[in-house]
Amino acid sequence: MRNFNLTTLSILIFLLCVSISFTFQSGIVLATNAQGNQDSDLSDFKKQLELMEETIKKQQEMINALKEKIESKETVSYASVSNIEENKIEQVIDDYLTKDNTREKMVKAGLSPNLEMGYNKGFYFKTLDDKFSAKLRNRMQYKYQYTDRDIGTDGSPEEDESTFDFRRIRTKISGNAYGKNIKYKMEWDSSMDDVDLRDAYVNITYLPWANILAGQRTVFTRQFLTSSSAQQMINRSATGAEFRFQGDERKRGVAIHSKKILDGKIDYLAGVYNPTIRYNDNTINTMLYMARASYYPFGPYVSYLESDLEYTESFKMHIAGGIGFEQIGQNESDSDEDEIDQTQLLGEFGFKYRGLSLVGEYHNRKRKVLDSLEAADFGTALGAKETLNDQGFFVQGGYFVIPEKLEIAGRYELIDYGRNHPEGGTLGLVDNRRFYTAGLNYFLKGRDHKLQINYIHREEELSGSFFGDNDENVFLTQYQIYF
Repeated sequence: MRNFNLTTLSILIFLLCVSISFTFQSGIVLATNAQGNQDSDLSDFKKQLELMEETIKKQQEMINALKEKIESKETVSYASVSNIEENKIEQVIDDYLTKDNTREKMVKAGLSPNLEMGYNKGFYFKTLDDKFSAKLRNRMQYKYQYTDRDIGTDGSPEEDESTFDFRRIRTKISGNAYGKNIKYKMEWDSSMDDVDLRDAYVNITYLPWANILAGQRTVFTRQFLTSSSAQQMINRSATGAEFRFQGDERKRGVAIHSKKILDGKIDYLAGVYNPTIRYNDNTINTMLYMARASYYPFGPYVSYLESDLEYTESFKMHIAGGIGFEQIGQNESDSDEDEIDQTQLLGEFGFKYRGLSLVGEYHNRKRKVLDSLEAADFGTALGAKETLNDQGFFVQGGYFVIPEKLEIAGRYELIDYGRNHPEGGTLGLVDNRRFYTAGLNYFLKGRDHKLQINYIHREEELSGSFFGDNDENVFLTQYQIYF
């Protein structure tokens, strides 16, 4: 098209030039004849010259106009053709690069690294054969807390507290190694002065009905197995914290588990762990043995994430239970280091339906003293064969008044100590503790980016009439960002 337009323009210019030349030559001939014959008038000759000049001027204007018109059409046409050709080329390239074997061919040819990198709920990289991967995530929870206290455990008034605090600053690396069936996770917390290793374990999933989990992680109760980033309340329940083994929700050990029994209707975990706090080696010849299982009568759902942010369309629920046993050595001066048998029972239930959620846990702890304990060991002197029996429970629920955005929540919990519980160094000093919590959650971007507000009222009933009851009110607000 471009060549045709140029050829046409050349022909038109050539014809115009010929016409101008012919007209100019004709005028000269006429002028010569008139001069030769001397019959022509000089004024007529000037008129002819003026007419020739005017004709030449008009022809030149026509040539310029025609040239501009052709060039304009040619540019538009060329640009359109160029865009079409460029789009087709880009489409061909995209189609080629998205083929399954294209990246592999490029890697073998040395034209591309054997890695894929990007962001998907965390910065990640992985090999193209999916044998190795790593994802980095960071989480910060920034909290303000105001505590209104009545009296202390010694009967003297305590000062109120108003403080800002980093509740958690976590860094997590997770992925797989040597194939998709070997998964790992490592997580640290740096909200305190020292960096604290929280999770470090490997999960081997070759057998879907018996995965092997080895390392350090949370154990036993559903609320502690649920990530703190997905909690409905700012703090986990005080009941769950009270009934942790050795006051630590994490243990080091090995377990088998699965979430795929009967098409996901049953999950279970059974393991053996150090009975001590996670960062201490086990110095006694005993272990902590635990087992738990859950049943989902209406099919599996996201029960290990609190709040029904997903807006579960059909009714889902779970029923679960667990048992744990350990022997605790307290008195190093005594020849018998296995001085307490501790058995703990756990019951759980919960459901989710269209923005409404409910969870609950019941704990029962029985500790049998095998050898006399001194006051320095357990807070008070206890004779052999005495039994400590404590129990507690909590019920927690929430509802989204604005789906996926605004949730109201509440929790009630009770810790009922046995009459001979050595709380505070005196037998039977504390009968029970009650907690009432109200919460408001606003989800800015799913569970990862949210704002929470809680109000907690704590009631502590004391046995002695001298002290009376100890009440406490706590106001908390927390901002979380997880990326």
